[in-house]
Amino acid sequence: MKVPRLAYVVEDDPVTSIITELIIKKNRLCEQVQSYGNGQQAFDQLTAVLQDQASDEIPDLILLDLNMPLMDGWEFLDAFAGLAIDKQVCVFVLTSSIHPDDIEKSKYYKEVKGYFSKPLDLPNVTRMQQLLDELPA
Repeated sequence: MKVPRLAYVVEDDPVTSIITELIIKKNRLCEQVQSYGNGQQAFDQLTAVLQDQASDEIPDLILLDLNMPLMDGWEFLDAFAGLAIDKQVCVFVLTSSIHPDDIEKSKYYKEVKGYFSKPLDLPNVTRMQQLLDELPA
């Protein structure tokens, strides 16, 4: 089982963010977790890391909420797609939206490897681990 080194949790609800981070750590889905309250904060951090050429600080995994202030998940994905990143970053949408249009729209982003409903639970963590294992090395 591959264990990503760094994950971003991009979630505007602090309680959900903390719970997600704890579940990730408990189930060893990732070695380190950094949390951001909206897409803009995560995008700013990511662009700063790219400018510094700190490739070890580029996340391997991003758990992304869709409905957030400042920069929502869709805006983040659009901006993210324009970045020149030399490694594969896996994005899992983790949202309260179960709208079929959102699920379908997420499939248009090559970085999105899965769509999951909140709250994060053990079956979803297991499925995430399976999807990560299926990615090319």
